[in-house]
Amino acid sequence: MASKAQSTLRPLRIAYGRIFHEGCSYSPLLTEREQFESAHYYEGADLEKHLLGKRHELVDILKKAELRGALEAAENAKQVECVPLLSALAVPSGPISEDCFSWLRENLKRSLQNMGEVDGVYLAMHGSMRVENLERAPEAVLLEDIRAIIGDTPLAISYDLHANLSPGTVDPSTILEGFRTNPHRDLRKTGVRAMQQLIATLRSQITPVRAWRKLPITLGGGTTIDFFAPMRQIFRHIKSLCNRPDVISAHLFMVHPYTNAKDLGWAVHVCTDGDQALADKLADELAEMAWVAGKFPLPEFRSASAAIAEVRKSRLSRKLGHISLVDTGDVVGAGSTGGVTHLLSTLVAEGSDLKVLLPLHDPAVVEELWSQPLEAVVQTVLRGTPGLESQPEVALEARLMTKLTTEFGRSIVLKYKAMHIAVTEQPPSSVHPKFWRELGLSPWKADVIVQKFFFHYRMFYVASCRKNIPVSTPGPTCLDSVRARKFDPPVWPSDPVQNWRNFDEIHRINSPLL
Repeated sequence: MASKAQSTLRPLRIAYGRIFHEGCSYSPLLTEREQFESAHYYEGADLEKHLLGKRHELVDILKKAELRGALEAAENAKQVECVPLLSALAVPSGPISEDCFSWLRENLKRSLQNMGEVDGVYLAMHGSMRVENLERAPEAVLLEDIRAIIGDTPLAISYDLHANLSPGTVDPSTILEGFRTNPHRDLRKTGVRAMQQLIATLRSQITPVRAWRKLPITLGGGTTIDFFAPMRQIFRHIKSLCNRPDVISAHLFMVHPYTNAKDLGWAVHVCTDGDQALADKLADELAEMAWVAGKFPLPEFRSASAAIAEVRKSRLSRKLGHISLVDTGDVVGAGSTGGVTHLLSTLVAEGSDLKVLLPLHDPAVVEELWSQPLEAVVQTVLRGTPGLESQPEVALEARLMTKLTTEFGRSIVLKYKAMHIAVTEQPPSSVHPKFWRELGLSPWKADVIVQKFFFHYRMFYVASCRKNIPVSTPGPTCLDSVRARKFDPPVWPSDPVQNWRNFDEIHRINSPLL
């Protein structure tokens, strides 16, 4: 069905698309078709129109991501026609339901079957998707579907930096790219790189060969932020590798730890121009560097009470901006629900005199109070997300300040003493200050903003945030739960692992989960 380019002068026809989701196996909420359709879902001509328009590419936050980057690279390369497939993205959440995954698979296959003759395909994916009752990596299933349709047509794939690599997610690709920043700031550049490499392959300008290694690490690397130690050295090394004329790409994938994947672990991937021995050598060296950095402990997490005490001592930070309390057990950006009530409970008991902005998923309370008039003093009990275990009930007498329908469904704001609690019908994403501004609240007037993200909020609150304090709370993204999980073979930090090669041999070379 597809033909291969024979000359650098012959026009190319390349199909492009996206299926992107980061799944948290410990969330009680399944991800359904509606979450994709409400966040980001386009097919065919609608996708092309969306990317050529002035709207942000992704969820009103990122103007340019992988697909716009790919189109820019194709335009700059000349004589490349780009064929839109589909683009489906939902915010991180629980596993995708079986019905939703079937819907995504069938739509992707239909798009591929209808695209006509192409020279190559590019698909942007996450690499840590999870699907209800599916043991294999969902991306591996999708790549099988693609290969069954396109045969040996060159295929470029890009992954999030937190992808969990496996033979099934690596081997089917011709080109494998990924993010090189954390927080992720290079989505557009990732699409540019993937498309450039695909075009260069099709025009016989490069011959990609690669090597990758699997490491028994689920947590480590300090904050894992690319410009802080110890990861700064790793990412500088990766950059230096990619500047070599004989190296096409190099990556470290630091895995999303909140999945039930049996082969969970960091990975490195190196692609060279026709030199397999060099790829293997550089992959081994990068793996050794990552193994050392991965043993670097995570930053100290505070209890909720200790965090509040630290806020009180940080008067200058509060005067010049606000302090972010990172609710690490309830990271919506890693697939949690936003409905963990532990930090809220302690703030109500010990910090209600502080000017706090806190988001909370609690659809029952929204339903209960929606008919109440604004400024009404209401009595309610906040319980968070239905289905979450061991959440304290928080009884309040508060004032109803706001009622608004947003992208997170019906949303209300309750004022309790100096605190403002944004209660939402759908899991809230307050990664950007616009979440608060839309509700009539200013981050600049807060002492504390409770963040349910590990990294990405830092890019958007950089002007007002003066300090970040990670708070340990029990919930779907609790790191203590990851540490307590046992793997066979052992994985750091759950067990004191001495080397990475046995793990690599089992999960890369002799993987039972292709």
